[in-house]
Amino acid sequence: MARKKAGKEIATWDEELAKYAEAAAAAEANAGGGQFFGLKGGILTWQDSPMPDNEIPVIILDSIFENVFFEGDYDPDNPSGPTCFAFARKEDDLAPHEIVVKAEQHQSVGSCEDCEHNEWGSAERGRGKACRNTRRLSMIPAGSFDRNGDLEFIDEPSHYENTTMGFMKLPVTSVNGYASFVKQIAGALRRPPFGIITRLRVIPDNKTQFRVLFEPIDNVPVELKDVIMTRVEEARRTIDFPYQLNDDDYEAPAQKSKSGGKKAVTKKKTTRRGKKY
Repeated sequence: MARKKAGKEIATWDEELAKYAEAAAAAEANAGGGQFFGLKGGILTWQDSPMPDNEIPVIILDSIFENVFFEGDYDPDNPSGPTCFAFARKEDDLAPHEIVVKAEQHQSVGSCEDCEHNEWGSAERGRGKACRNTRRLSMIPAGSFDRNGDLEFIDEPSHYENTTMGFMKLPVTSVNGYASFVKQIAGALRRPPFGIITRLRVIPDNKTQFRVLFEPIDNVPVELKDVIMTRVEEARRTIDFPYQLNDDDYEAPAQKSKSGGKKAVTKKKTTRRGKKY
């Protein structure tokens, strides 16, 4: 009996370790940005390759709310991480990430809702917010489009089992469009994003340079149900991997002085801004 019990514990432990391994590997794989769908200059890229006609069919596995704050102006010659960021599945739950709090870089105590950088008009230019309220999406490419714009869908389960999961940070100006898309397919098709094959397009926009559009093409075939749900669970475990902080702009945490007191921690201003995807 003892041997059986030990075997069960080992199997459970192995399963737990496997989950942590997946999360750690995903965080490391995506830390350098190589697994992000790129939007730089309004050009849609995947694994550094531009997508034909600036579009790609995808299955959206998951999405979360994301707030990101950078101090100063973006400097492409000196890219760095954000000063503060937050993730949540509900907008009201957004609060500085624990990594940010530990580094003493949080811009508000508690909820992001109370942060001065999250108010309209707080941006250095324009009437927007200094903190970017956006969405992070997790997606799998689902095929390509032919010359007529018709979907060439990949129906092999092995593709969805093994293909790399990619992430996208939506531009702030495309967030409302994504929210409308989710409501549309929920109301009309009674499906979540991972139940739909979606045409993701990037189009020019006179006011915002470009916009990201979402269009439902077809239902995900029931034959792919199990493999897609497995990837959905994987996405939910890994989508909130943290950014690398711009901690060079802050002094070390307070340390005891020779007199026994604590030295104050002061912030330094920066003129750099984090990497854009």
